This record gives sequence, C-alpha cells and structure tokens, in this order.
Amino acid sequence: MHFIRRLKLIPLFPLLLVCIISVFSLLMLYSLGGGSFFPWCFKQLCKFAVGAIGLAVAFYIKPDTWRKYAVAFYFLCLAMLVAVAVVGKITMGAQRWLDFHFISFQPSELMRIALIVILAKYFSYITTDDVKKTSSLLIPAILTFLPMGLVLMQPDLGTAMLLFFTFCVMLFVCGMQVWKFLIALLAAVVSMPFLWHMLHEYQRQRILMFFSPEMDPSGAGYHIIQSKIALGSGGFWGRGFMNGTQGQLNFLPEKQTDFILAALGEELGFFGCLLLLMLYAILIVYNLNVAIRAKGRFEQLMVFGLNAMIFFYVFINISMVCGLLPVVGIPLPFFSYGGSALTVLMFCQGLIFAVDAKDRQGGDTQLQIKK
Repeated sequence: MHFIRRLKLIPLFPLLLVCIISVFSLLMLYSLGGGSFFPWCFKQLCKFAVGAIGLAVAFYIKPDTWRKYAVAFYFLCLAMLVAVAVVGKITMGAQRWLDFHFISFQPSELMRIALIVILAKYFSYITTDDVKKTSSLLIPAILTFLPMGLVLMQPDLGTAMLLFFTFCVMLFVCGMQVWKFLIALLAAVVSMPFLWHMLHEYQRQRILMFFSPEMDPSGAGYHIIQSKIALGSGGFWGRGFMNGTQGQLNFLPEKQTDFILAALGEELGFFGCLLLLMLYAILIVYNLNVAIRAKGRFEQLMVFGLNAMIFFYVFINISMVCGLLPVVGIPLPFFSYGGSALTVLMFCQGLIFAVDAKDRQGGDTQLQIKK
C-alpha cells in the first residue's frame, strides 16, 4: 500500500513527456523495421517496460538513501568496470559489456549515476569557499578520472566525455571560478598532441572525418555523409512516414541507434525534429526547476548532475548527427534503440521525480502544520 501511495506522487506531466518521447521512438522503429514490430519495435517496447520498472524503483527509494550509500554504490560500479576490463564481453571490437547469459549490460552506464551521486555527497559537505581551493578538488578529481580511465580502456570515448562534462558541471554549480575552467581548457589544448597519440586509430579517423568526411566517403566518413543526406532530403515536412530512402534502404548506418534522429528528419522533416527537441527542452527545464527548488544541498546537486547528463546526451547526439561533433556513439535519450542506456536514463528521471516528490510532500506537510 505504501508503494502505491508513493507512486501517486509521481508528477504526471513530465512522466507523460517521457512516455510521448518513447512512443515516438516506437513509431520510428516500426517504420525503420519496414512496417513491422520486428526486429526493433517490440524489443524496444519490452526494454521500455523494464525502464519503467527502473523509474518506479528509483522513485520509491528516497534521496536520503542515495546519500547514505553513495560510496558503496560508487565502488560497486567501479568494481564492475574492472570486471569488464578482465572478463567483459567483446562486441564490435569494444569490451564494454558484462554478460550474465540471461542479461547483458554496460556498467559504464550505471557509473554515470554513481559518479553524480558521490560527487553530490562530497560537495554537499563542503562550502563554496572550499570548492575554490585547489586542494579540495583532489578527491572529486580522483573519483572522476578513475572510472574515466577504465572507460577509455574499453574503449568508449563518448561515455568518458560524459563523465568529464558531468564533473565540470558539478564544479560550476558548486561555485568554481570561471577562470579555472579557462586554464583547464588551455591545458587541454596544449596537451592535444599527447592525447592524440593515446587515441585508438578508429577514434583518430572519426575526428579527421569530422573535419572532412569527403576524404573517405565509403569508409570512415560514410556515417556522417549519409546522416547529412537523410536530414537534408527530409526538408521541412519530410518524405512521409515509412517513405524515407536512406533509412528504409539501409544506406543510413546505425539508423535505429545513434543516427535515429537522421531517420526521423528524413521521414518527418525539420518539423518532426523540432517537435522532438521541444519535448526534450520542456523535460530539461522541468528537471532544472526541480534542482532549483530542492531544499537539500545533496538533492540539488544530484538533480543538477542528472539533468546535465540528460542534456549532454541530447546535445552530443544531435551535434554528432548534424556533423557538428565527431561520431562518438552517444544515443538519443528515450529515443534510440537499446536497453542499458534507456534503463539508466529512466532510472535517472525516477531519481529526479523522487526529489520533486520529497519537496512537494514537505510543502504539503508544512501547510498542514500551519493549518
């Protein structure tokens, strides 16, 4: 009964936004499957059901519990990343998965939440003046760069970038001076030659193709060229549902995952893409409002971090599909086909709902006391 009463506190409007985006995804996967529920639409529906359970579980767990077990959760995820490096499943040349026969998942997806939670706990115990001291940044830097190193070994540049960007957002929200970010950016630029040699060959190719995909139109530049063709051919209104050529005739690679936005742009045009972006914008603004209204420092930082992660998912994927960033393999939240990312993102949204419910419930309690 308590579980049912708590579920009634879920904010319906943002939950509806997540459901609309997911239904939008199912329609696109149905279209890309040639007007069939297989091979992607039905499976994605099942994964969405699992993600919905994850959202409900995350919502049921109170934010104070995450603060209490933040350290244990972080090191559990770190141990799973180590396990991936030792016994992880290799798929398409990357060792990113733990395979339990009945289920496979990417621990790096879970690490994104763990890092946010432990950084929120750490920064909730120190003041803004402490954040400005370089010595106070040693522990959060270690907590960030440990999983980043393990993720880069897989290799997974996209996830490593998300971990680093989330770390930067947490520092900014906590009061880090802007000039220190500028110094870090300058240091990154200076160290680029060294970082370039640390990248895998395919990663260097992706970066080179970002500047000139026409150098290898049938190889490394193929993804982005086909993506631009699909987006451009859709025009404003699109070619029509199930009437695309790049997606339907399999010219567009990874059309159901990383480049599903290009398939959407081809079939439903700029209007369809704009509608999807509006849904994301409304959801992100809602999450930002929850962070601003949050009473506790830990809850506020956690929601800021989770919302930043969702924003970076959207921003990087759209930029990648449009050719504004190199291809790094970041899915579109609640929209791209896939299980691990969808479940983790639904879990993240459930955590944000939990913070919102706590604040609203607290406000209702105070109102009752005044009466």
